[in-house]
Parts: sequence; C-alpha cells; structure tokens
Amino acid sequence: MEQGELTVPVPAAKVDLTGAQRAAILVMYLDQEVVKRLLEHLSTDELREIGLAMASVETIDPVAIESVVADFVRDLTSISLLPSTGKEYALGILPSLIDEDRRERIYGTIKREVSTDFRDYISTRPPRTVATILQDEHPQTQAIALLLAGPDNAAKILEHMDDQDRYEIAIRMTHIEQVPGELADDVEVSLRGALEDRGSDRWKVSGLDRTAQVLGRLGRPLQEPLLSCIAKHDRDLSETIRRRMVVFDDLSTLDNRSIQALLKNIDRSSLLVALRGADPTLRDMFLSNMSSRAASDLREELEIMGPVPRSEVNTAQEEIVQVALGMQEEGIIRFSTGGAEDEMV
Repeated sequence: MEQGELTVPVPAAKVDLTGAQRAAILVMYLDQEVVKRLLEHLSTDELREIGLAMASVETIDPVAIESVVADFVRDLTSISLLPSTGKEYALGILPSLIDEDRRERIYGTIKREVSTDFRDYISTRPPRTVATILQDEHPQTQAIALLLAGPDNAAKILEHMDDQDRYEIAIRMTHIEQVPGELADDVEVSLRGALEDRGSDRWKVSGLDRTAQVLGRLGRPLQEPLLSCIAKHDRDLSETIRRRMVVFDDLSTLDNRSIQALLKNIDRSSLLVALRGADPTLRDMFLSNMSSRAASDLREELEIMGPVPRSEVNTAQEEIVQVALGMQEEGIIRFSTGGAEDEMV
C-alpha cells in the first residue's frame, strides 16, 4: 500500500484516523446537499486537506463509518447544549438584537476590541510571507496591519523586514491613537485577500529543494561561480543549496561499480531505513549490487519492518547522499545528473 492510503478492515476503535480523514468519511456519508452547505463554512486550506484525505481512502469498514458519524452527532449535541459564552454572545447574538442604524457601528467596535479572529488567522500564515506582502503597501497601512495582527505576530513579521522599514513602521505605530473603523476593516480584508487563494489553485513546492536540484544539473563550469556569488550574500544559503543539489533518487544515475563502492562506505542500518522509503526501482538497484545472501537478508528485513517516520527515512537518505558526495569529491564515483560535464568515452 502506498504511504497515506487508508484501509479500515478492523473495528473503528482500533483505527487511528486523522481529523481530515474523519471529515472526509463524514462528507462521503452525508447527503450531498447537506455537505454542500457545510463546506461553505470551511476555508480553502481546510477543503484542500479534506480532499487529499478523501483521495487517500481506499475501503471503509461500516463500523468505522458508524464510529465517525456517532462522534460527529455526539460532538454536535454537546455543542448545541452549551450556552454561548459572553464573548460569543457579544459577537454573534447581540448584533442581531440592535437596531440597524447602530448595529454596524457597535458591532465593529466590539469586534476590534474582543475578537482575536484576525490575530489567529495571521498566526497561521508564515511571517515572511506576510512581510513580503506588506512591503508593497503604504507605510501607514503597514503600521495599522501590524497593530491589528497582535504583538506576537507583529514581532515575527518585523524580523523579516530590513532595518529602515522596521524603523519607519515602529515610529508610525507609536503615533497611532485612533484608526477609522472602515480603514481598519479595509486593511484587514486586503491582507486576508492577499494571503488567500482567491479561488485559484496553489502549487505547494519547496523552492529551495527545487533550486538546489536545478543547480545540481548545471555542471561545474556554471555551478561553482553561481554558488560563489550566492555565498557572498548568504553563505548559509549557499551551503544548504550545495548539500541539497543531489537527492537520494539521484543515486539511480550511478553505475553498478559506483553503487558497489558506495555500499562499502555506508552503515547497513542507515541503508535499511533509507530503502524503506525509496523508489522500488532504486531499491532493486541497491539489492542487485549486493551478494545474494546479503540482498536476501535485507529484503526480508524490509518486508517485516514496521512503519518508520518519514523524518527518519529522510535523515538516513541524506546521510547516504553526503557519503556519496564525499566519494565524488575524491573521484571514486561520478554522478550523471544532467549537467554539462565532459562526455565519457
């Protein structure tokens, strides 16, 4: 079974389901019209997470469905029996009891004084991303946005701005005593809009890892000058890129002799964990370059091996890649990752 797939052949009490998987099962069970109304209240990120969890579900035992639905009904009942807190009443019920002429003004004042929705929302977004978006705004807007974001969030966002911007924003923040309600709302809505998908698809990608792989395929004549230039501005970034230019899957470009040489220099326990999460073709490549007895033993261990955290697999694979890179520097092995290297003859 591929990692992330879910099969529920045992009683639900013994199944460890994530919240997203439970939500996915519930969505597939309920009437579509009911589901449609429920999904309107979820964020884009929550919908995406449920969709991915839904795609991972293979088969579901009826007992599991009953358990998920029962938990949902129980939670729903307990919530409906609880009285609203003062804060919930002030934000959710009180506005409906006030006449229309004063409702918007009073609700706006109460919301900005007691609601933490915007602060909570900003705390879920990367501070660097928020800082990048704010850089295109007027300094006064930046100052208001940081005041609305709360002290903790604002401090984290300021860390990603340059010294001059931090100075100007801090000065403006100290001079603010009152902000028109409409302006505060506009700033909040604008920042939320910039941070949301706006209905478009979003491709989640590691720019650092992809960039490292691109540079790893440039070939040394172009690669080294570029890395040296990056190092002048950010040495840590340059070193990180250098370490990630080759990933575990790139070991598939090694010839059999190189694989055999690598096997002599790596720890067997690390190899076992690394192959646990490796592509089957690459796994077979390593096993085919071992003795029949060693390959048989390792294959048997892989079959009886329990689940391993992805972080441990990544660490083991990175350790082997570092050994391989060291051997490449010594001229013992040679990668062929698409760079403009000399032709082999």
